[in-house]
Amino acid sequence: MNTPQHLQQKYSITGKEAVSYYEVANKMTTILGKKITYSKPSLWHFRSTMMKRGTPKAYVNVMTMLYLITQLGNAKKVTPTAKELLKREPTSISQYIEDYRTSFL
Repeated sequence: MNTPQHLQQKYSITGKEAVSYYEVANKMTTILGKKITYSKPSLWHFRSTMMKRGTPKAYVNVMTMLYLITQLGNAKKVTPTAKELLKREPTSISQYIEDYRTSFL
């Protein structure tokens, strides 16, 4: 959204449901028909792997912080913000996996 009322605003936007990495792996396994596992890498390993893949450092830093936040359990809540801003239900993780299934295979 690129409208003035959203400039300089802070929103806590979540998906339709709070799911763990293990739950996402299980949903991917079911939907994709291919075994997907979550290995719970350490922060150092997570960051190191992204850097080795050539991911830009600034992006790696943001992703590492997001990974840390989820590891601390701060991603367990669901907010109504996405629904309020979009004026529709947010997409579930299952629907997202289904919609982008060819990108995962």
